[in-house]
Amino acid sequence: MSMFREHWIGGLTAYSAFFILSLIVTIAVSIVYNKPFDWNPTLTFHPLQILGCFIISLLFGLWPDVDIKSRSQKLFYSVLFVLNISLIVFFQKYLLAAILGLSAMLPILSKHRGWTHSRVSMLLLPSLFLVIPIYVEYPNWMNGSLNFANLYESLLAWEGLSDSLRNSLPFYLAGVIGYASHLYLDGILFRSRNAQQRKVRTN
Repeated sequence: MSMFREHWIGGLTAYSAFFILSLIVTIAVSIVYNKPFDWNPTLTFHPLQILGCFIISLLFGLWPDVDIKSRSQKLFYSVLFVLNISLIVFFQKYLLAAILGLSAMLPILSKHRGWTHSRVSMLLLPSLFLVIPIYVEYPNWMNGSLNFANLYESLLAWEGLSDSLRNSLPFYLAGVIGYASHLYLDGILFRSRNAQQRKVRTN
């Protein structure tokens, strides 16, 4: 099995196991304690959001290999190219396009299995799903313009911020789980049997 196929299957398998376990716990607690099914912030019941979480886990399961010539690199840089062109031509977001282009260079500048294969990156990169909604939906909060003069509006904004973070949590977890599956299969997160066998074959 190629590493590309192994990693995308690993990302889907890891998130499937998490989703099924979380769903079982959610249903069991809801029945036993008479709670609504949406008590669990790690899970979403919207079909499109569920599909999105599986896709995110798959993509993050492939992402770390962008630092080397691979099918993962070709996939992600094709997507980034289209996104960058769209930001420039259709949305005139030149600063965002420049930031995206500069960020896309970072994996190429690092060595293989460098920062893209670190546990810190596994936790930080998916946090974009938490940061972006805050930046987009709460410019007043980000600029610090909320104050005691409009305390009621400030409290509503904080409540909305909490809801935004809660709604983003399933996507963040999907990214972390997909990323973790890649590091596991590469023998970085923990020592997997497949990684040990590959290490023996290469020595």
